[in-house]
Amino acid sequence: MRKLIVLFFLIFVSVSSYAQKSEVSKNDSIIAIIPDLLDDIAFRIRGLDRYKLYPTENIYTLLKLDTSTGKIKQLQWSLNNSNELEVWINLDDLTFTQTGSGTFELYPTKNMYQFILLNKVSGQAWHVQWGMEESNRWIRKIY
Repeated sequence: MRKLIVLFFLIFVSVSSYAQKSEVSKNDSIIAIIPDLLDDIAFRIRGLDRYKLYPTENIYTLLKLDTSTGKIKQLQWSLNNSNELEVWINLDDLTFTQTGSGTFELYPTKNMYQFILLNKVSGQAWHVQWGMEESNRWIRKIY
């Protein structure tokens, strides 16, 4: 009987000590990723991922978005240097408060010339159109 009690005691001690070790390792793994998360946050705040390029259906045209302010440029590339250019679609800073990089995102529509610009913090949206002629490049707020 005494051997049986000692055996149960040893099993109980080993199981409880294993449970404590696994809890510590879970906490250690969470603590280990915190510096990486803080580095990612600092990276975004410093603006190192501030600009993003969006392809259009025109193979020579991209839209360059400042994800911090909502400013957009139409970027035209070519094998001929004289045909390359960058023109503004939107010169206005669309933020009301400083929120940092990643605040704005462009979403294509079924019309190849039109996109939706979304402020992911406030939910505000703008209708954006790019084009070869200046009169065809504009942005307007969606109410």
